[in-house]
Amino acid sequence: MDEKKELILVPCHSIWKSSIQPSDGRVNFGQSPEYWHLAAFQYEGNDHLAFIKHGLAALKLLLKKRHRATVIFSGSQTKKEAGVLSEAQSYYFLCERLIRNAMRNDNLEIPNFDDELHTLLQEIKEMMVGQNIDVDDLFCGDSITTEEFSLDSLDNLLYSIYRFEEVTGKFPQRITIIGFAFKMERFISYHAKAIDYPKACINYIGIDPKPTNYSQTQLSKYYNDLAEMERKNALSLFLSDWYATKDALFTKKRSRNPFKRTAPYAQNILFKSGTRIEDDERYFEMNIKCKMPWSAPRE
Repeated sequence: MDEKKELILVPCHSIWKSSIQPSDGRVNFGQSPEYWHLAAFQYEGNDHLAFIKHGLAALKLLLKKRHRATVIFSGSQTKKEAGVLSEAQSYYFLCERLIRNAMRNDNLEIPNFDDELHTLLQEIKEMMVGQNIDVDDLFCGDSITTEEFSLDSLDNLLYSIYRFEEVTGKFPQRITIIGFAFKMERFISYHAKAIDYPKACINYIGIDPKPTNYSQTQLSKYYNDLAEMERKNALSLFLSDWYATKDALFTKKRSRNPFKRTAPYAQNILFKSGTRIEDDERYFEMNIKCKMPWSAPRE
């Protein structure tokens, strides 16, 4: 069997309400916003449909390199009203439900799903049939798993690397992140740098939200606003707080941890909770650079 070398990472952004049963008798496939625990800003762009695309795109990529990669859905128990169900678990179970339905039915049409989603489902089904893979084969074992302690995007990357090592026995040699396109710079230029993961070994597949019935002018404004909010609420903060240990980012992380979860990866210096890092660059040079298990060899 081929060795697992690639982490396919899906950063999660919400929790699917799997227990809701539509009154019209249809199946809950996450197709409506009321089937998710959404924040106010996640409605305009139909973010819930983008979440599903992220998950399905990861499965499609996995089927192209199944024995060489592992998909990890990453996200903690961030919503008190959702109980102990994690973001990662909800993505996992929703994708499993979608694929199981696709394999059982010829008609893959789901209300509110756009052409991209229907195409992804059709392509996944064709690949599974062609490779003689059933749903249990795909979702069991070390091909798809969850990481359930992440509270922000830095955690998504770092914790998933350690989770990959837990599952496969080795750290990933390559990482493909499938998430919002407007967050690519955050992951590649900020987080990967902060943990010394080689930039050349990371690929990013961006799938953005998509508002319904917007004119081109409205779409341009929407995406420009997204970029500005990313700069204001994330990039500018991580620029001066690489490890999210200072007030703004640390407070945001605490607000996402109603069940007081603590990551189990205590062997690494980056997981010393409560440690405020005042000088990120000095900390990086002294503790991280060329010292991580995945750091590139010294030249």
